[in-house]
Amino acid sequence: MGQTWKSYPSSIRLLAIAAIIFSTGMACIWPLVTIYIHDYLGKPLTVAGFLLLLNQGAFLIGSLAGGMLFDRWGKMKTIVLSSFGIIVISICLGFTTDFTVYTVLLLLNGLFYGTLSPVMNALAVVMWPEGGRKAINLIYVALNAGVAAGSALGGVLASVSFAWTFFGNAFAQVVVFAMFVLILPRHLKALEEAPVTKLDQSASSALNEAPKKVVWGALVLLCAGLLISWIVYVQWTTVLSTYMQSLGISLRQYSLLWTLNGALILFGQPLISWVIKHFARTLKTQMLLGTYVFALSMLILSQTTAYAGFVVAMFVMTIGEMLVWPAVPTVAAEFTPEGQEGFIQGLVSGTGSAGRMLGPLLGAVIFQNFQAQGLLYIMAGLSLMSVAFFVLHSSFQKRSKRSVIATTTIEK
Repeated sequence: MGQTWKSYPSSIRLLAIAAIIFSTGMACIWPLVTIYIHDYLGKPLTVAGFLLLLNQGAFLIGSLAGGMLFDRWGKMKTIVLSSFGIIVISICLGFTTDFTVYTVLLLLNGLFYGTLSPVMNALAVVMWPEGGRKAINLIYVALNAGVAAGSALGGVLASVSFAWTFFGNAFAQVVVFAMFVLILPRHLKALEEAPVTKLDQSASSALNEAPKKVVWGALVLLCAGLLISWIVYVQWTTVLSTYMQSLGISLRQYSLLWTLNGALILFGQPLISWVIKHFARTLKTQMLLGTYVFALSMLILSQTTAYAGFVVAMFVMTIGEMLVWPAVPTVAAEFTPEGQEGFIQGLVSGTGSAGRMLGPLLGAVIFQNFQAQGLLYIMAGLSLMSVAFFVLHSSFQKRSKRSVIATTTIEK
C-alpha cells in the first residue's frame, strides 16, 4: 500500500488528500439534508425531495460553469471563487432556521459545489497527463474515503447540533482552500516550466485539428452511456430503499449496505486491480464490463426478496461502480483538446448530476406502473442500452484517433 502511494507524483498525492478533506466536509451535511428539512424545518418529505432535485440542477449548472471557468478564467481563480462561496454559504446555513433562506442557500451551495467538483479531475489530468486511469481512480477512491469519514463525522456533529454539521463542512473547506492556495500554485508553475517535446506538441496540435463532429459525437455518446448508468445506480438510493422497507428490511440493514459499498471501494482496490488486469485491460473493456455488472446486479435483485440477496447485489453493483465511474472521465480526458480539460470534466460531472435528477423520478414512475419486478428488468435493460452507447462511443473515438494520426502524418 505504501509503495503504491509513493508511486504517484507528489502533486497528485496532495490533490488526493485535498479530495478526501473536501468530500469529508461535503458528507457532513448531505446525508442529513432530508432529515433536517423534515424534522427540524417541519416540511413534508415531498418538499425535501423537490429541493434535492433543484439542488442537483444547480450542481449541474455549476459543473458546466466551473469547467469553462477552469479553462478560460484560470485554475486558481476558479478554485478561489468556488471554495470561498462554499465556505460562506456553509457558515450561513449554520446560522439560519428560516426555510426560505435555507432554500436559497441550499441552491447556491449546489451551484458552488458543482463549480468545484470538476476541478479535481481536471487538475489530475493537467498535472499528470501520463497518469491515465491511475490518477483519476485515486481521486475517485479519495472522494469515497471522504464520504465514509464525513458520514460518520456528520452523525456525531448532528448529535450536538445540526448547525455544527454546517460549521464542520465550512472548516473542512477552509483547509482545502488553504491547500490549494498555498501548495498548488507551486506545482502548477513547475508543470508550466517543464519542457514539452516536439512529439507532444504535434500530437496536441493534431488533436485540436481533429474533426469537431467526430470529437463531440464521441463525447455525446460517452455522456449518454454515463447518464443511463447513473439512472440505474441511483435507484439504490431512492425506490429500492422504499421497496426494501416494504419487504420488512429495516433502515439499519439498508444503511449497512452502504457501509459495505464504502468499505469495498476503500479496501477492494487490489480486487479491482486484479479484475482490470485479467478482464478489462483497456478502458473500453472496463466501461463495458462495469455496465454489464450493473445489469447483473438488477437481475439478481429481480430473483430475490431476501436480505442476503440485496447484500450480494450491492457487492456486485459496487464492483460495477468501481469500474465505470473512474473510467468515464479518464476516457473523456484521452480525447480532450488542449485547453478544454475543465469543460470536458465539467460536462462529465454534470452528466452524473443529470442522472441523479432524472433517476428518482423515472424510477418512481416505473415502480408505480410495473411494480418492483418490472423496475428491475427495465433497469437491467437500460444498463444494456448503456453498453450500446459505450460501444458506439468507441467507434467514434477510433475515428478521432485515425484523424489525429492522419493529420500528424500530413504535417510530417
